[in-house]
Amino acid sequence: MRCAVVAAFALAACGHAPPRHVVIASDAPAAYPGVLHPPRTLAAPDFMVRQSLTIHTTRDGKPVDAELDAVLQKRGPELLVLGLGPMDAKAFTLTQRESTIEFEQFMGPPMAFSPRDMILDIHRVFFKRLPGAAADGTRNGELDGEHVEETWQDGELRHIVYTRPADKKLKGSVKIDLGPGCKPARCEPATATVHNEWFSYTVEIANDPFEWL
Repeated sequence: MRCAVVAAFALAACGHAPPRHVVIASDAPAAYPGVLHPPRTLAAPDFMVRQSLTIHTTRDGKPVDAELDAVLQKRGPELLVLGLGPMDAKAFTLTQRESTIEFEQFMGPPMAFSPRDMILDIHRVFFKRLPGAAADGTRNGELDGEHVEETWQDGELRHIVYTRPADKKLKGSVKIDLGPGCKPARCEPATATVHNEWFSYTVEIANDPFEWL
């Protein structure tokens, strides 16, 4: 049985802890930069999908792997992540509404970084896209202050690269590989892998069949 890993960069045993609750602004200063738009403005139909995530990183120079089961839902003005623990118990909820992000934890180790970072990676995978019609091949553009490179194949988005050339502190890029299923009208990839070179972690995501709401 997987643990619900709230501290996404550390593998810890599942356990019970007092509820932890935080509310932050989506545009609050953060080490991981990126613009978060309100869910109601995202050009994507509402959906729900169960996900299995594996996180690879290092801690004190040693490799660390962590696993997380979750349900992701976008519905109207709300983007919700429900983290699952043993027997599918509710481990945490992470919700974006308008310009606010709310996190509440019910079990598991303390959170190691801002809930905003998790929401930002979700936006990068499912919602951030260059404007205009997409055609097979590679196209480049600017989006929310970042340079974005998209690679389309057989009418599907398969690769995205985010860079910030003006930010000398961030080396490399955030690269996202998408499995089959991410089309212009709706993005439902079977898999997604986030390679974050800025903060040296990789997240592998397996999506169960999407339910469109």
